[in-house]
Amino acid sequence: MNLFPKMQLNWENRFRYSCAGKGIWIFYILFVPLIVSCQDRKTASEKDISFTEVFRHNTGWIAGDGAFSVPLPGNRSLWVFGDSYLNCYDTLTGTVPCLFQARNAAAIIENNPPYNFTTLYNKSGTSSFFEYGSDRKYWFWPESGFCYNDTIIVFLARIRSTGQPGMWGFERVDSVYFAKMHLSDPETVYYSTLPSMANIDFGCSVIYHYDGYYYIYGIRSNGFGNDLFLARFRPDSLCFPWQFYNGNGWTTDISGIRKIYDEFTSSFSVTKVNNKFILFTTEFSIDCDQGKNIFALVSDKPYGPFRGKKVIWQVDDTLNGHWPMFYAVSAHPEYDNGKNELLVTYCINGYGKCIEGCVNGRMNPDFYRPKAIRVPYKLLK
Repeated sequence: MNLFPKMQLNWENRFRYSCAGKGIWIFYILFVPLIVSCQDRKTASEKDISFTEVFRHNTGWIAGDGAFSVPLPGNRSLWVFGDSYLNCYDTLTGTVPCLFQARNAAAIIENNPPYNFTTLYNKSGTSSFFEYGSDRKYWFWPESGFCYNDTIIVFLARIRSTGQPGMWGFERVDSVYFAKMHLSDPETVYYSTLPSMANIDFGCSVIYHYDGYYYIYGIRSNGFGNDLFLARFRPDSLCFPWQFYNGNGWTTDISGIRKIYDEFTSSFSVTKVNNKFILFTTEFSIDCDQGKNIFALVSDKPYGPFRGKKVIWQVDDTLNGHWPMFYAVSAHPEYDNGKNELLVTYCINGYGKCIEGCVNGRMNPDFYRPKAIRVPYKLLK
């Protein structure tokens, strides 16, 4: 970029005039280091304070985790959340009850400032937006999705209670469920299911590629972390046989599927930026002070190999010197700020055994709200 278009420097004759020569060197000594310093700062991720504020409300959706977005026509996106607090904020204390009201939630957020936020409600009157069946031992945690023509698709992890005490007393049902909504009426939801997927939780990311396929990523526990898998389907043939990546090509037999990556974490998200496929992961975190790093890896192909693992953010939401439990990193490329930066969110879930979050039956909702950062494209190469 030419900062001074009318001044074309000829370095072979830069000392023809002594005053000009001195002026150039003064400019070089005083200002070029400052310009370089500013450019260096642009290669570091920063907290997006204004977008983090989008998740702070007194009414409607108050707090929750998950935070997947589905781009929609009209410069807006459908956002879906997991366990959520709804309409329970106490303005006098700035707190919510310790127990959430809904197993999932949904909202429409505009893609441009001021990012207007509209909570959606289930027409049947249930607190959870996605609700299927009357057995409350089962519930949905929504994941990624896409919009094709006039239909919104959201993939759903079907969860059931194991009856075990504590926050880990649940397991996933081995089927791929998905919700369908019409653009004109997103609060009316229909449900469908796909055949068994070999215990792979497909839905952590969905990407449309130029070859006409949607590429969908899924994870499965390997006992010491999780394996990442890849499948694809045509947008007009979601319920027809999927194709699964087998390490060399594609097969319709899921028994031939092979992992494309593995890591000791439960947070995987893949997005496409400038024809590169970016895999985001986090340090394994199921309690306070169990890490703070968010990573990115890059590939030229949707199936990898993913290379160049680097730290693109260190969680800074500390309290009394402790880091929170954090997870669910997710990218939202539709929220373009015009600065060659990618919007990425992650979720925090309190400070575990380090700091008591529930006091007299109330808690600070900021302990359970998504956080937003901006990652320069320069870091994602």
